[in-house]
Amino acid sequence: MDEVAARWCERHRVWHGPAHLLRMLDEISALPASDERDVLLLAAVYHDAVYNPRSADNEEQSAALLLAHAADPMDRTIVRAAELIIASKWARPPESPLAERFFALDSYQLAEECPLQERLAYEQAIFREYQWADWNGYRAKRREFLEGWARMFPEHRRGVEECIELLQGLRPRVAIYPGSFNPFHLGHLSILRQAEAVFDKVIVAVGINRQKSAALESAEARCLDLQSRLCFHEVTSFGGLLTSFVDAMELPVTVVRGVRDGTDLEAELRFVRFLNELRADTRVVWMSCEAELQHLSSSAIRELESIAPGAGQRYVPETSMVYDLIQSATPQ
Repeated sequence: MDEVAARWCERHRVWHGPAHLLRMLDEISALPASDERDVLLLAAVYHDAVYNPRSADNEEQSAALLLAHAADPMDRTIVRAAELIIASKWARPPESPLAERFFALDSYQLAEECPLQERLAYEQAIFREYQWADWNGYRAKRREFLEGWARMFPEHRRGVEECIELLQGLRPRVAIYPGSFNPFHLGHLSILRQAEAVFDKVIVAVGINRQKSAALESAEARCLDLQSRLCFHEVTSFGGLLTSFVDAMELPVTVVRGVRDGTDLEAELRFVRFLNELRADTRVVWMSCEAELQHLSSSAIRELESIAPGAGQRYVPETSMVYDLIQSATPQ
């Protein structure tokens, strides 16, 4: 169960995390002891054990994980729980009383009795799980999903209408974290995580010099690599002035800058002076990485790599490290 618990705590989860699971377990545990309760408990623990918001087969993979962990995959409780997990894709209305019970637990935030405050927290959390999507694209797709849900589950029509209204009024706190990120290292990751504790969405913006073809090709490749590493974040590129990029944003944004020491801060103060001369009232916040990471710089890592290829890779986080993703110890 350690693997399953660790999966539920992966960093990209906001709604599909421990709070959602514990709420379901509390309600199920209050039911009288029965075979059905055992099935519901097992299905709840595993139903989002595999969660990638960019994937369409989370339920199938979660059910497969349960079967892989089971001492006897043919046990009736295991089989019924796996069936419930696959049904929790909710591509159609539940087809049994047990599935109806699980549906009610899993979709409470859209039910008639859910308080508006909980619905708001739900919408905010879902938004944070879809960080990689641009704001207008996310809002359009989210509305499309909710409207489709209301057609399939008319008993949730009021909840859907309230969620759509909340979505239309949602004004998330958005930050831009610009840099060359050549490469993106553990110090950058520290700043990104701190920014996420303050803002609802952090856009990582790779600066590109479009006047130099060699630099342009290198920067575009770097942006693609960073997009693959930060797969649950919005990673984009910009050429020209940062102020022009900020002006083109769909929402008011704050610029996040990382500093390591007093020397960095002095340079940053000059940088912000330019920003505000070019674009009045540009909001900027400075954040410092942990002391043990303050010696890191992209130039130092590049120098390490030039001397001994591979020596700098310990400072360049892979996707699994960025999001604390769990690799299954058993075949699925």
